Amino acid sequence: MKATWTNIGADVSLMVFEPGELNQVVIRPRKYDALLFGEIIGRDPDLFAFWHSSQRNDPGLNVALYANIKADKFLEEARTIANQDARLEKLTAFSEEIKKDIPAIFLYSPDFMYVLPEKIKGFAFGRLTTPSDRFANINQWYIETDKVWAFFQ
Repeated sequence: MKATWTNIGADVSLMVFEPGELNQVVIRPRKYDALLFGEIIGRDPDLFAFWHSSQRNDPGLNVALYANIKADKFLEEARTIANQDARLEKLTAFSEEIKKDIPAIFLYSPDFMYVLPEKIKGFAFGRLTTPSDRFANINQWYIETDKVWAFFQ
């Protein structure tokens, strides 16, 4: 990225921080022109904290400093709707609005892929947000066997 930006004439200084230092020295005081940053949204796709204009200043998490009245309204409405389909409509409308403004460049969203041996049964992977989510129902996993302990015969 640095080479690409330099090629188009930007003066780029690459700085790498430890997470705690990044938060205190860069993010909280909003001292950056560009920031390569990751967000973990969680199981509930409430994007309010990351994109609502009221969250632009510390301690808010709107590190893009994004402000858009229509986008704010979609986020506000989405978080008050219990019906998942109706909520998804508001979040989709928000997504379309943010695409128009391009306050950030979304690089990727990781996919979690896990392989289990065929002998393991009872697992059900729903939406995985963090790697530990794969163990959410581990108490229901089992292995079918044909062996019977001697004292049951």
